[in-house]
Amino acid sequence: MVAVISFFSILLFSVTIVRVAAIMLRLTGLAEDVARFQARSAFTGTGFTTREAEAIINHPVRRRIIQALMLIGNIGFVSFISSIIISALTVPFTADLTLLIVIGAGLLSLFILTKSRLIEAIFTRVVRRLLRKWTRIYVNDYDSLLNLSAEYEVTKFTIPGASWFTNREIKDLRLTEEGVLILAVRRTDGYFIGTPKSTTTLFEGDQVIMYGREPLLRKIITRPAGPAG
Repeated sequence: MVAVISFFSILLFSVTIVRVAAIMLRLTGLAEDVARFQARSAFTGTGFTTREAEAIINHPVRRRIIQALMLIGNIGFVSFISSIIISALTVPFTADLTLLIVIGAGLLSLFILTKSRLIEAIFTRVVRRLLRKWTRIYVNDYDSLLNLSAEYEVTKFTIPGASWFTNREIKDLRLTEEGVLILAVRRTDGYFIGTPKSTTTLFEGDQVIMYGREPLLRKIITRPAGPAG
C-alpha cells in the first residue's frame, strides 16, 4: 500500500511541476503549446534542437526554468522507477478494496490536475506573482492580452508561389480593412522583420505572422490569386 501511495505521489508531483513550469514559460511569452512541449521535453530529458529551444536558451528566465526542470526531472525519474519496482515486488496480485480506492483516487487526482481550468487559473496567478517578485522580467499573459482564448489568434504561414500575397506590398493587400494585422515577416534567409512597414514586399517562401479572427485568417490564407480571389 505504501509503495502504491508513493508511486502516485511522485506521479502527481511530476505532473504538477511540469504544469507549473509550462505556465511559467507561457507567461514569459511562449505560445501555450510550445511551452507545454518544452516543459515536458526538459523534464523527461528529451532534447529537441528547434527554433523554440533557441529562444529559451537566449532568455534568462526561461533558461533557469528549463535548468530546474532538467534537475528535478532526473531526480524524479529515479524515484519513479524505484517506486514501480517496489510496487511490483510488494503489492499482492489479489488487490483489496482499499488498494482499489487508493488507485482510483490517484487516477482521479491526475485527471483533475491535468484538466481543471480552476487549478490552472490558480497556478497562473501564483506563478505570475512569483515571476514578478523574483525576476526583473515583466511577464504578460498574451492569451488574455490578445484575446487568443476566444475567437482571435496569431497564426503563421509560408507564402507559396501561387499565393495572392506573392510579390505584393503589404499596403496593396488591404488586410487592415478586413481586420487583420501582419505582425512580422521572416525571410527565407532567416532575416526577421518585426512590425513591417506598409511598403514591405512579400515574396514566395516568406513566413508571415498575422493576427485577427480565426475564421477570417483561414479565409485570407486560402484565398486564391488573381481575379478568383
